Amino acid sequence: MELSIVIPTYNEKENIQILLRKIYQEFKKHKIKGEIIVIDDNSPDNTGKVTESLKKKYNNLQVIHRKGKLGLSSAVLEGWKIAKGGVWGVMDADLSHPPEKIFEMFSSIKKEKYDLIIGSRYVKGGKIIGWGLKRKLMSKGATFFAKVFTKVKDPMTGFFMVRKRCVVGKKLNPRGFKILLEVILKADYKNIKEVPITFIIDNSDD
Repeated sequence: MELSIVIPTYNEKENIQILLRKIYQEFKKHKIKGEIIVIDDNSPDNTGKVTESLKKKYNNLQVIHRKGKLGLSSAVLEGWKIAKGGVWGVMDADLSHPPEKIFEMFSSIKKEKYDLIIGSRYVKGGKIIGWGLKRKLMSKGATFFAKVFTKVKDPMTGFFMVRKRCVVGKKLNPRGFKILLEVILKADYKNIKEVPITFIIDNSDD
């Protein structure tokens, strides 16, 4: 197994079906030996059950069902415990992160020998669609405070990949929502690359 992608879910029944189809298309198109691990926090809309049913359709799909809403970071760490790939990835289930970037990010690790690849909204070429001014200011503010610890332009993104060997044995905090900042601060890596992404939020239900 080359790549393990962990996807935390909570009430994403419709989105997870679309996302899984797109990710597996990327795996097939680029001949990536990948697996997907969905961590569902007891979604009332039956996201977990729907995803479980898709295991008949997709190879290398695992689903972990948790008893409650236990948090994003702990979901990622729980997924990594069973991940078989040499590279571990994380992405959101709400279609805000582009699956089309998976190959570019994975190639940066496999071929360009980077240890940590970040899907960045704030490097040249990256952008955000669907956020109002308040959300943008909140994100920028959180990123500004994170710069005390790192020069990474988007340390709060939820879309990244890291070599397994850089993380194994490191004590990462399971609390909170920004597991990437934990990885940046505690993982044993040599180099980082930020890849521009278009982050899209659908506000049609607001």
